[in-house]
Amino acid sequence: MKASEIIIADAQKRGVDGDSALATVSNAVKQKKAVLLQEGNSVLILTKISDDAADTHLLTQDGVMTLARSLAAFKKRITDLGIKTIYGKASNTQILELMKKVGFNVVDSDLPQYNWKAEL
Repeated sequence: MKASEIIIADAQKRGVDGDSALATVSNAVKQKKAVLLQEGNSVLILTKISDDAADTHLLTQDGVMTLARSLAAFKKRITDLGIKTIYGKASNTQILELMKKVGFNVVDSDLPQYNWKAEL
């Protein structure tokens, strides 16, 4: 799948207008406010919140095993970008557990607008 297809499908799965979600992501990337990474049928949107920290949004159409491989690849790519801490609002504990299994050090966030962070 293309990144645009993943964004639309994930938005629709959450009950959000897919085209609107795609436009929002596209605008953020064009304005260099966000970076889009893709592995398999998963997309990770990174928005810098400081020089070495980023807000993350994971959009996926992958099964668990493929998602695990994608998360491991994302971890390396995030580190290559110079990001040392990622933050998220994910309420899906299964994804957080999967992140831990592939090497993310997921803990409670120190920023109130997020419910978790991971030091890389």
